[in-house]
Amino acid sequence: MKTFNIMKKSIAIAIIIISVGCGSDSSEDTVFIPAFNATWPVLGEDDYAIDLQPDNDNRGVESGVFEGAEFNRPNDPNTENFLSGSFNGLSIEFTIERQDGNITYSGTMTPVSNEDHTIIQIALSSSEGELILGFE
Repeated sequence: MKTFNIMKKSIAIAIIIISVGCGSDSSEDTVFIPAFNATWPVLGEDDYAIDLQPDNDNRGVESGVFEGAEFNRPNDPNTENFLSGSFNGLSIEFTIERQDGNITYSGTMTPVSNEDHTIIQIALSSSEGELILGFE
């Protein structure tokens, strides 16, 4: 009987610990539905831009896919390279199809706020280095 009471108390304590540990934190509960469709200038580069366009089915959702293009890459002016990618919350990744080999960028989108999900900047990295997309 004593063992049964100890087990009952242990289970009650475990439930309390789990419920306190899993308490609601509003920042963790935020579901991000980013708004990022635009032609983004690459900061610090003249005329270099990356266009990111989710179709209608991939707008207003937490995760999805998109297509776009890279325009006027330095040392490769007047070109347009197709790209495709995906996003999940504030994470983003895309692959640009270039004549000299495909390149994959991944990074994080920065919104105006937790309430306004309009993206104001996208920080990316790849084997070529880092890019920041945004409006100055």
